[in-house]
Amino acid sequence: MEEEIDLRAYVQVLFRHWWWILGLGLLAAVVAFVVSSLQPATYEASSLVIVSESPYQMQFDPRLETTQQLNPAYKAFPALATSDGVFEAVVDAYTPTADAGIETWDLTALSGMVQSSSEGDPRLVVLSVGSRSPEDAAAIANVWADALVRRGREIYGGSEADAAFFLEQAAQAQQALDAAEAAVIEFQGRNRASLVSEQLKSLEQTLANYLHDQRNIVGVIQNLLGLRDQLAAQSASSVSLADALTALLLQVKGFGIDLAAPVQLQIGGVESLSDKSPAGQSALLADLVETLQSQSTEIDSRMEEIGPQILTLQRQSEEINVEGGRLIRARDLARETLVTLARKVDEVRIAAQEKNGILRIGSYASVPQHPVGPRRLFNSVVAALLALIVGVVGAFSVEFWRGRSRTTDGQE
Repeated sequence: MEEEIDLRAYVQVLFRHWWWILGLGLLAAVVAFVVSSLQPATYEASSLVIVSESPYQMQFDPRLETTQQLNPAYKAFPALATSDGVFEAVVDAYTPTADAGIETWDLTALSGMVQSSSEGDPRLVVLSVGSRSPEDAAAIANVWADALVRRGREIYGGSEADAAFFLEQAAQAQQALDAAEAAVIEFQGRNRASLVSEQLKSLEQTLANYLHDQRNIVGVIQNLLGLRDQLAAQSASSVSLADALTALLLQVKGFGIDLAAPVQLQIGGVESLSDKSPAGQSALLADLVETLQSQSTEIDSRMEEIGPQILTLQRQSEEINVEGGRLIRARDLARETLVTLARKVDEVRIAAQEKNGILRIGSYASVPQHPVGPRRLFNSVVAALLALIVGVVGAFSVEFWRGRSRTTDGQE
């Protein structure tokens, strides 16, 4: 069975020591009221800084884009307001009067006077300053707001430092472009691409002519051999007129006459063409075949000489094209880089001159008319409640020790 808790014993303890408990609470309230009354009055002034995105974003060149992500930065502004850099700017920009009661004006003194919060809205930064002097409280709050806005614009907006950086990069890009253009000019002064191209075309045309002649010679030799075999198979004592004309045409074609054009042959008579015997005509055809084979060998020799020359010219042409292409690409890239950086310099300069940045002054603090402290009534009530709690704990402690002493005496 669970033991029942008897509250009457606790109530009886409180009744036995009620005058100590109430007296302690009353004494604490009086002391807190007197102490609070002796403290100097404290005034509080607040300025408001608004976090806002710019309604427009300059982007002169899409290849060098400025990105801003403000959502993660919202929570950083209250902490930025209490950073040493911002405090140093406030300390350097303003000196409190003697009414503020500040012995040493430094970061420690300032940090004990100020408070930064967002009031539940991350787009707001409330800067509160407490001081004995209402004028100093308002002035410090306003200087603090200006320092925070300047620092925020330096971090999240365009600045002269950014413009100087891009200006330096643009100067380096100009030097690179000058060097690239000089390299292209120097290359064009020794560019043999046209000469090499014409020489290559000439050799290629010569090689094509040799190949054409070689094909013609092979065809003529085949026809001559066929005609010779045909004459060897004949039993007549003389060559027919048709065979004689065929041999004559093959001889003419073999010596390079274009048969596509009309050819007129002056023939004195049939006897002059057909008065040879088949053996004599065969010997003539054999001599013609040998002559054409010699020409074919000569053409092969000349083609072997032209081949390395063509390869050399092809290599030279490719080397020239590769070098020229590399220099032109480097020049074009340097030119594009310079144009991009020049546009970025203009963009950053304009952004640095913009008055409305990511942080804006929502409201400056006015001089407070009524003090916010010391809160005598609040301090008295809090002191009385704490004293009552201490009195209750003390009453139960006294009863505990008394009960323990009686138990010890009874055991003895």
